[in-house]
Amino acid sequence: MNEGLFLFDPVVVHAAAAAVGLVLIAGASEKLRDIELFRYAVENYRLLGSRAAALFAPLFAGAELLAGIGLVFETTRPFAMWLALAVMLAATGGVAVNLLRGLDRIECGCGTGGQRISWGLVGRNVCLIGLIVLAAADEQSRQLGVLDYFSVAGTILALLAIYASANQLLANQPLLKELQS
Repeated sequence: MNEGLFLFDPVVVHAAAAAVGLVLIAGASEKLRDIELFRYAVENYRLLGSRAAALFAPLFAGAELLAGIGLVFETTRPFAMWLALAVMLAATGGVAVNLLRGLDRIECGCGTGGQRISWGLVGRNVCLIGLIVLAAADEQSRQLGVLDYFSVAGTILALLAIYASANQLLANQPLLKELQS
């Protein structure tokens, strides 16, 4: 059996889609909970004017929420994948542009609170983009059994734990740098 086909197993594809969907839903929920704080974070990126940031913030958070919900359901996944890619590319692009400009003391606005932008954040987002692409892949056609659904749930939990761990490491990174200096 070809080991590369493992990535296209329905268990992996469904778990990747649901995990990224949940990450996007959680991030959007935090942004929508305090849209003014998110608008302020968008303004701090200095890529949009104040008026444009005020329009962009709720549209971005809404698109993120729709993408997350859409990824969870198989019937809406093709559209949601494109929307999720647009959201992630916009967010990652904004971070990368500011890092290249030397502005690294900006709160990311990711919805996690207290996290500054960094190349690690870009790397985390690239991994999420990879999972989005995987979620859109043509899966192998096979019937899912009862054990497969437990495997999907376990894989989702594992992916979310990895994501939470990466976020915690990224949030602690500036603190560690300050302690070292």
